[in-house]
Amino acid sequence: MSKYLLSTLILINCAMAFPISAESTKSMDVPDKVVANIQKRHPKARDIKISRERHFGIDLLEVSFKKQEDEQFLELFTQQGHLFTSELLIEDLDQISPKVIDSLKQQFPKYSIKKAELIGNPNGIGEEYEIYLDAEGISWKISIDDQGHIEQKDRV
Repeated sequence: MSKYLLSTLILINCAMAFPISAESTKSMDVPDKVVANIQKRHPKARDIKISRERHFGIDLLEVSFKKQEDEQFLELFTQQGHLFTSELLIEDLDQISPKVIDSLKQQFPKYSIKKAELIGNPNGIGEEYEIYLDAEGISWKISIDDQGHIEQKDRV
């Protein structure tokens, strides 16, 4: 009996030592400063949602919202509530950098892109992409820079 207990404890300990990097999708409260910033610039904003992301080495808040015409907007804010930049939906996937596509092909030989967003660096040169893809039955959210370096890879 103690062998099974010891084995179970070791197994639990090992599982806890290797966490998956996917972030919880629990709803978060949108900081008042962020809501005020959005409403000042977009008075008809509604359905405001927030999640945490990391771009250009900075922890950011991604805020999505809709305006009266149901178009979704994505903006990134600093932890202090200041607007950092916007995310732009890439409708023509052929506009994704060839270096990014090459990197994705190496990492995920059989994949299909479901959605792609472009994030411009407001502090200098460079862009990052946020790419949602399916690879062999697994859904991924990839943050990758314009040179093809994968910054973050999370199962979704």
